[in-house]
Amino acid sequence: MMRASYAIAVVVVAACSSGAVPEDARQELMDTDLAFAQEVAQGGVEAWTSYFAEDGMMFLSGDPVVGHEAIHALMEPVFADSTHVLDWRPRRAEVAASGDLGYTVGRYRSTRAGPNGLLIRGGGSYVTIWRKQPDGTWKVALDIGSARETVSSGSGD
Repeated sequence: MMRASYAIAVVVVAACSSGAVPEDARQELMDTDLAFAQEVAQGGVEAWTSYFAEDGMMFLSGDPVVGHEAIHALMEPVFADSTHVLDWRPRRAEVAASGDLGYTVGRYRSTRAGPNGLLIRGGGSYVTIWRKQPDGTWKVALDIGSARETVSSGSGD
């Protein structure tokens, strides 16, 4: 199933890469992804879930998780950990010529306290596919990230 999600992402990337799209459309999507990161830093799982379309999908690992309820349930334990910090920055955005579909790609970092005072650092790359809603807002249709973790000796490393 993960191959299918990458195939979907490739098709969206190809669709968004063709045709002339005003720079302001790409900037709007970059700004939306940045706002997503900022609001999640403040609002946790509720903010995370609110940025997904009702039928939005994400891959944390394994099978896709679809819809607000399932995404909220998956991410609630992650955000319940008060030591967990998640941050990301988009590096690129593209919008389809139709103006209703786009994607952002970027890098993310996460840290959390592990056993025995060890700091667990994670991070990687992501691609988020966005769909414009009837009200003009962008919502996540599909979120995919690559993941890696390292363990540091102590909280300051």
